Amino acid sequence: MMVNTRRFGLIEINEDQVITFIGPVLGFETLKKYAFVSTGEDRQPFEFLQAIEDENLTFIVTDPFVFFKDYEFQLDKHWTEALDVHREEDIQVMVIVTVRSPEDITCNLRAPIVINRTKRVAAQVILEQGSYPTKQPLLGGKKGADADVNPVSK
Repeated sequence: MMVNTRRFGLIEINEDQVITFIGPVLGFETLKKYAFVSTGEDRQPFEFLQAIEDENLTFIVTDPFVFFKDYEFQLDKHWTEALDVHREEDIQVMVIVTVRSPEDITCNLRAPIVINRTKRVAAQVILEQGSYPTKQPLLGGKKGADADVNPVSK
C-alpha cells in the first residue's frame, strides 16, 4: 500500500509491516496502525514509527536496552495475554524519543512500547512498578563505544 507521510513523502508499506496497536500510543488513542520506516541512512539505534492513519505523525523510537543496561520490568499478565506473548523472544521493546534540541534528548522509560513482532500487535504500556521517568535523558545513560550518537545530527 502507498502511504503519504509528511516526513518521508509517499512511501510503500507492505501489509506485513503494519503493526496494530491494541493499547494505543498515549494521546493518540484513535490511531491504531503504524509501521517502522527506514530512511536508508544508518540512524541506528533509532527508528521511525509512522502512523498509517495520520501522515503528520511520526515518532522517533529506540531500543532502551542499548542505552540503559539496567532497564527491566515485568509485563503484567493482562498484556502478555492481550499481545499473545508466549515467549520472551516474541517481543520487542521500544521507547519514544523526544528531541527538543541536540542537547535535550529524552525518552519515556515509564511507558515503553511492547511489540509482538510475530503477531504484529503492540501496546504502549504504563509501568506501575518501578520509578522510571517519562523524560529520561537519553545520552547520559549510553553504554559502549557509540556514546556520541545524536539522532538529529545526520
